[in-house]
Amino acid sequence: MNSNEETRETIQGRLKVLNKSIVSEQNSVQYYQTLLENTPEETPESVGQRRMYQDLLREEENHVRVIQNMIRHWESQLENLKA
Repeated sequence: MNSNEETRETIQGRLKVLNKSIVSEQNSVQYYQTLLENTPEETPESVGQRRMYQDLLREEENHVRVIQNMIRHWESQLENLKA
């Protein structure tokens, strides 16, 4: 097998990793959402904390979107191999 050649098995391996990754990223989204909800806005320091949690939350949401796109791509590649 050519080291760059994709097979059903290599694509299934990729999808297995991506499915684990998306769960982790979704958990991170929930984690930062919870921290954000539980941090009051009463002091300048807590306002800074909330802003940082929002930044991290957006970053994790972006990771989820990237992984979703990767999953769609590799699912499509797998379908193409079946055809």
